[in-house]
Amino acid sequence: MAKPSASAARSDRPRFRETALASGLIEEPQLAAAEQGVGIFMTQGAADPEAWDQAVSENLVSQGLLTPFQAHEMLAGRRRFRLGQYTVLDEIGKGGMGQVFRAEHAMMGREVAVKVLPRAKSTPESEAAFRREMRMLGRLDHDNLVRAFDAGYDAMVYYLVTELVPGIDLKRYVQKYGPLDEATAASVIAQAARGLAYAHEQGLVHRDVKPGNLLVMQDGRVKVLDLGLAGSQLEEESSRIGRVVGTMDYIAPEQIRAPDDVGPSADIYALGCTLYYAVTGRVPFPGGGRKDKMQRHLTETPDPVRRLAPHVSDAFCRVIDDMMAKTPEKRIASAHAVVERLHPWLPDGQPWSGRGLAMAEGARGRDSLRPPPLPSFGGGSDRSSGSSSFGMSESSFGGSNDISETLIAAATSVRRSWLASLVTQAFLIAVPAGIGFGLAMGIVRGIDPTKFDDLLRGTSPSTLGWWAFLLVVVLQVAASAAGRLQR
Repeated sequence: MAKPSASAARSDRPRFRETALASGLIEEPQLAAAEQGVGIFMTQGAADPEAWDQAVSENLVSQGLLTPFQAHEMLAGRRRFRLGQYTVLDEIGKGGMGQVFRAEHAMMGREVAVKVLPRAKSTPESEAAFRREMRMLGRLDHDNLVRAFDAGYDAMVYYLVTELVPGIDLKRYVQKYGPLDEATAASVIAQAARGLAYAHEQGLVHRDVKPGNLLVMQDGRVKVLDLGLAGSQLEEESSRIGRVVGTMDYIAPEQIRAPDDVGPSADIYALGCTLYYAVTGRVPFPGGGRKDKMQRHLTETPDPVRRLAPHVSDAFCRVIDDMMAKTPEKRIASAHAVVERLHPWLPDGQPWSGRGLAMAEGARGRDSLRPPPLPSFGGGSDRSSGSSSFGMSESSFGGSNDISETLIAAATSVRRSWLASLVTQAFLIAVPAGIGFGLAMGIVRGIDPTKFDDLLRGTSPSTLGWWAFLLVVVLQVAASAAGRLQR
C-alpha cells in the first residue's frame, strides 16, 4: 500500500477550531474573537487553511489564552491537555522513561512537573510495584530530594507529579561549562549524599544515581531526581540485562552480580562514578557496549583522576577511589560518611576562586554544603527536542534518550507576557507589510516620477513604507487588545 503524502496527512488532521474547542482550554467566544482579529488581515475563505489556523493560534498565544506548546499540539490535531487535576502547559523533555511536562493544578494554580510513564511495560505486577513505590516516595521530605506531590492514572497512562525544580542536571552542566573544581564538586556530591542518606534511612535505595539525576539550581542547591523509579518495573530508562537495573556507566559491581540484593552501598559507588565524571568530564569506563562496561566495572580500575584532571589533589582522588571500591566492604560505608570525607573541601567562609564561579557572599558555616551561585543557565534553551505525543489516544513512550535529556532547566520557562507577545506578533506582520508597500510604491514611482511626486508632494516610497509599517502595528495591537477584552 502506498504511503500517504504529507499533504494528505495534513488534510486528514482535524482543523484547529475543532481541536481548540475539544481541548476545553478555549471557549467559543474567545475563539471567535481571535478569528475576528485575524480576519482584519486575511479572508478565511480565500486564505490557505493551514495559514489561517496558524494565524488564529498565534493570536490566542499572544493573548495568553494558550501556551506556544498547547497551540503547537492543537495544530497537530491533539486535544487532550489534562491529566487528573493537572493542565499541561509545556513539554520539559523526553527520554526513554517517557515525557516530562510543566503543568498547573486546576484548583491550586501551582505549577509542577508531571512525568508520564510508558505504557509498554504496564502489567498488573508492574502497576502494583509502581503503586508501592509511590506510597514510599510520598513519605519522603528532604531538601536534597525532589519532592513527589501526587501520582495517578489517567488517559491510559500512569503519571507522577513532583515539584518543579528550576535547575539543570549535572550531566548537562558539565557538558556546557566543563568539569568542576574540587570545592564545587564536593558541595554538589555532598548535598546529593545527604539526600541519599535520608532515603536510605527510610529503606529506599535509588539504584540509578548518575549526573543526569542530580539537579543543580543556580544558587548552588542540589536535588536528587527519580528516587524509587529505578526499581519500578514500569521504568525503562535504565539498561536492563536480565534483572540488572541501572545505567551502565555508573552501575555498582554488586548490582551486576546480585541484582535482587542491592543495598545503599550501590548508591555510594554510583555517586563516586558521578564525582569522577564531575571533575574529569568523562565517565569511568568510556566506549564499548553494555556488557563490556559491566565487565570493566567488575574487574578494571578507571584511568587515574589526576591523569585526566591535574587540578585535583591526591586527597580528593582518594575519596573518589574509596567511593568506587569494587566491594561494599572496602567502600566508604554510608552516605553520611561521604559527607564527612568531603568536609575539607566544603565552604568555610572564605571566598572561592574556582573555575567560572562567582565569589561566595557572606560567611558560610563549616557545615554549609551549598556552593556559591553557579554560572548563568541562560543563552538558549536546554530542553529536549522532538514532537510530543501527549494527548494522543494511542500514544506510546519509548526511545533511547537518557532521562538526563529531560532537562529540568526548561522547567523555569514561563509564558511570554501578553504585551511582549502582542508586539512581537505585530512586528512580524508589519515588517513585511511595510517593506512590501514601500517596494510597490517604488515601482509606481518608477513609471511616472513627476506625477507621483506631484501627487504625494515629494514623499519617498521608503517614507510610505514606514507609515504603512506603523499603521499595521497599530491595527494589530488594537485587534489583539480588543480580543483580550472579550475574554
